[in-house]
Order: sequence, then structure tokens, then C-alpha cells
Amino acid sequence: MYFFISAILAVLAFLEFYFNKRYFCRLFLVLCAGVMFFILLGFNSFSPDLDYYKLHFEDLDQDYIRFTVEPFILFLMETCKNAGLTFEGYQIVFSLITFSLFIISIFKYSPYPVFVLLNFYFIPFFPDITQIRFFLGFTVFLFSLQFFNKKKWIFYSFMLIAILCHLSMIMMLLFIFLRRFKFFKNQFKCNAIIFLGTFILAFTPKSIVNPILAYINPKLLMYAESDMVGTFMGTVMLFLPFFIINNGIIYFHNKYSEIYYPSIAETYRKHIQIFIDLIQFSNFLILFQYFIRDFSLFNQNINVLAVIYCSLIIYSFIAKKNVKSAKNILTSVIICNLILYYIQFLMVNNFKYFEIINKTFTSNNLFDSIVNIF
Repeated sequence: MYFFISAILAVLAFLEFYFNKRYFCRLFLVLCAGVMFFILLGFNSFSPDLDYYKLHFEDLDQDYIRFTVEPFILFLMETCKNAGLTFEGYQIVFSLITFSLFIISIFKYSPYPVFVLLNFYFIPFFPDITQIRFFLGFTVFLFSLQFFNKKKWIFYSFMLIAILCHLSMIMMLLFIFLRRFKFFKNQFKCNAIIFLGTFILAFTPKSIVNPILAYINPKLLMYAESDMVGTFMGTVMLFLPFFIINNGIIYFHNKYSEIYYPSIAETYRKHIQIFIDLIQFSNFLILFQYFIRDFSLFNQNINVLAVIYCSLIIYSFIAKKNVKSAKNILTSVIICNLILYYIQFLMVNNFKYFEIINKTFTSNNLFDSIVNIF
């Protein structure tokens, strides 16, 4: 099933490049791809955390749920339950909201949205289908970026909703704070800070770190246990491919933007700077993964912005009639994301985790219903 869906998305992406100048063809193709993702999430019947979310929905009236679930997710569950929906119905509503915002955002930011979705399918769709609260929060934040330059009050309103979907999205406030400093625009200075910070954290004794974590929040000690989540240096190694890709994009942006950007339509070009800043911020997140490993989800999801940026460069090369270079970039992006997929999910466990990934995508109430009909 995993490879079958990959093949369908690849065909849709190919058709997208062929019919790119026809708006309604692009719209139809991205809707086809979007419906596939909506079905995979909305009718999913197995994922590593699905029972956890189902328990939240069924025990909604219990006090412990109100203290552990973010306010917007709680509101969404209460609304669905009051409307008489089961957990399966809630999943469909959740998926509809999530992918409506996600597809609208991708379509608005990239001239090749299906190409972006193909790479999104490789990474980070699997962690997003299991960590659905984070995925909705990031999707709301992604949607909000279109308002960042001219309608700040709308941006911050959606930003608040994103935080109320998943509290980790408060890290995006740190992004807004950091991007105001001059050093943030300097690639060398940013990398120097990241290297120095990583070195210090890697060699800081647990006897110093653990009391600090316990003072801030005892729950952080759970994330710091090396026997549960692996060593920090192991986390750094998983982060390293993102760091290399991000730096390559930032370098290209700094050196060649004046050459290639004029051939990019304004509707896409106006978002480039905020994307570059987020890609730069993604590199800083390794410093926070020392404390909470799950922040790697930010690296994986911000990689979607890296793919969007590459789609704009492909668009620019095609506009300049340099189709060969466009094809080389397109192929390189797909290969890079397949390598990321291999490193993040397959390499560390000798492909055993692929069984869980395939089962997650195959276990689907809608697919089962169709099979039962025949």
C-alpha cells in the first residue's frame, strides 16, 4: 500500500508539471492528492498513538483529560461529541480541518503543490499521522504565514490557535523573537552559535542538567533519560541531514537570490524570506532537542518549507527555459527526502519500523469497507 500510494502521488506530480500553466488542472490534481491524505488520516484505524487519542475522546468528561489536552483540541472533541459523533466521526472532522488548511497553504505557497505533497508523504507524514495534535498546530501556523507581512493581527490570531492545538508551538514565538536580531541573518554566526551550543550541551554532566530540568518541570527528566530516547549525540546525528540541507538552501538564497527571484511570480516570491528564516530557525532547534527529543518534529515539518522553496527555484529555472537544471533540482529534492526517510525511520532499526509505517497507512476503515463490498 505504501508504495502504491507513492506511485499515485508521483504520477500526479508528473502531470502537474505537464499541465502547470492550466490553473484548474493544477487545482484538480492537488485536490486528488489532498483527498488521498484526508482519507489516510481521517479513516485511519491504527497508529502508535491512536488508542491514546481514542481514550481522550471517550473519557472527555474526566478531569484528567481537561488538564492534559490542549484547549482547542478539547473544544473540537467536545463539539464533535455534543453533535453525536463517535471517535471515528471526530477523526474525519479533524482530518478535514487539518488537510483543508494544509492543502490551501501548499497551493498558495508553491507553483507545484503536488510535488510538495509527494515529498511530504516521504517525510514527515508518518510522524504527523501519529502526532495529530502537533500536526494540526503546525498546519495552523503554516496557514498563518500568508498573513505575516501585512496582516499581523490575523497572523497572531492563528498563531494563538496553533499554540492552543499543541503547546510546543509556543516555540514559534521564540522564532519571531530571534529573527529580530542581526546575527540571525548571518549564516556563519548562526552556525557558530549552534556548533558551540551543541558542544557545550554534549559535554555537560547530567548531574548539572537534571536538577535544572527538575526545577523547570519534572516531566523534562523523562525526556532526558538516555536509555529511553537515546543519547544526545544520536539525536545530533539524526538532525545532521536536515542541518546540511538547510544550510545548502540558505547559502543558495544568500548568493543567488538576486539572479533567480525576479523570474518568480510575486504571489510566491513575497513569502520566501519568512520561509528562509524558518529554515534557519530549524537549525537552532537541535539545542532544544537536548531537553525534548520530540522537537525533531519541527525539523521534519519545516522541511516542507524547504521543499516549497526548492519548488520555487524549479519554477524559476523553468521560467528561464533552463529545464535541465530544473530536472536536476527536482530529482535531487526527491532523493534527499528519500534519504531523510531512510535515516529517520529505517536505518536505526534495520527496516523493522517499516512494518509499523505500512500498517499505519494500510489500516483504514474506508479501505476495509470497500474490500467488504467486493
